[in-house]
Amino acid sequence: MAAGLLNVLPGAGAVSPAWARSAYGVDVTGADLETLMRHRAILLALVGVTVIVSAFRPHLRPAAVATNAASFGTFLLLVLTTPSLNQQVVRVAQVDAVALLVLSAGTALLASGPCGRRTTPAVRGRE
Repeated sequence: MAAGLLNVLPGAGAVSPAWARSAYGVDVTGADLETLMRHRAILLALVGVTVIVSAFRPHLRPAAVATNAASFGTFLLLVLTTPSLNQQVVRVAQVDAVALLVLSAGTALLASGPCGRRTTPAVRGRE
């Protein structure tokens, strides 16, 4: 859920273009770029909501985890292959790297066992 929340937070950029300026350190000039940045914020929020919902709907987890990992991973790849980015964008990439680790750890925990599901031992005669 933590990784999902980290994706929901940028959704604020959909309602406040000034958020993108403070988060990424870029001037969002013109209606075209503002619309693209707001759309990006909505997509990130949708990925985050999907991950949060999948915490309660296990059948959605594989798709939610894959989508979230792809979102974090592609941004990290873009940052690593793009020279001369500002410090705010690098900071966002660092947060995404931590979030990808959190997502991976959570996925590993879920794959390794019941992870909090209460199991009751079989009672002889009621099996």
